Amino acid sequence: MSTHEKRWDGLTISDSLSVGVYFAGTRHKSFTLRVPMAGDLIAAQERHPNGPLQLVTLEVYRQQLLSLGDIPSESLTTELLRAELAEADLALLAEADAELEKKLAPPSAASPTGAASSTPSSDSATE
Repeated sequence: MSTHEKRWDGLTISDSLSVGVYFAGTRHKSFTLRVPMAGDLIAAQERHPNGPLQLVTLEVYRQQLLSLGDIPSESLTTELLRAELAEADLALLAEADAELEKKLAPPSAASPTGAASSTPSSDSATE
């Protein structure tokens, strides 16, 4: 395993796009997305300071993509994604990103760990 792969061990999600990105005569569908880092959004905003939110978002996803099919990393550009990524596939990347963040989130202290209370709750109890 390379250093790059070790860095993201347990911090990725892999899935497939519906349409895929057309590159070098082939549609590339399988992808691996890494956890978003603090600098991803900053770098995207620096690269596209006057760009619309959608472009900044696309730039963030490009940074998070560790792989997309067999597209070489140096060819996996925001411009390629802008031209070849279907809206439905953009939604799949957003879903994968959200799923990854949920997977990595610590368990909520507010989530119940046992059975629900048998004590009835009433608005009048505090009156």
